Amino acid sequence: MTIKVYGRKSSCNVQKVIWLCSEINIDFETLDYGGKYGGTKEQSFKNLNPNSTVPLIDDDGFFLYESNAIIKYLSNKYNRLSLENHKIIALRDQWMDWAGFTLAAPCAIITLNLILLPPDKRDPNKVLKAKDQVLTLLKILDNQLINNKFILGDEFSLADIPAGCWYNRCLKFDFDLSQFEGISNWGARLSEKKSYQNAVLSAPMPPD
Repeated sequence: MTIKVYGRKSSCNVQKVIWLCSEINIDFETLDYGGKYGGTKEQSFKNLNPNSTVPLIDDDGFFLYESNAIIKYLSNKYNRLSLENHKIIALRDQWMDWAGFTLAAPCAIITLNLILLPPDKRDPNKVLKAKDQVLTLLKILDNQLINNKFILGDEFSLADIPAGCWYNRCLKFDFDLSQFEGISNWGARLSEKKSYQNAVLSAPMPPD
């Protein structure tokens, strides 16, 4: 059964789902919703996701929203990239939430004020403040990666997906990440993955 993924490919949260599906070879199709495509405010969509956000998946009539929940669900369903140690699972979830909320928040402010808002509504001071926040947060990630190939150790896991999407967004905004050796080496490893290339590196920037 082909999974339907509702959402625009420029969304980091949608990229998580496409990346995971590509990584573990799940058949999927994307339906353009959100951003310039609209559709999320329509009642038919809100009946499936009252938050009017993407991504949303349809897995043979089972609808699920929230990107981290979706990729964990798919990982568990297909028994790929799944973990058994409860402490490692907790650490995985910690890093997924950290990237999906703590890191994503200032990245979203930058996206809003550099791209999405009309020029007269953009606030360069908010961009500068958010960039400082992002660099402080990336130092935390770099400390985790300086002695690890991936976030949880030697093996790629779901923990790498949210952080990898926002890392790429930082590159698109021309962040100088040369000071972060761990992140740079990790990013190079991610870039070797076809799934990352297809879902993230080749994705357009918002609002496309």
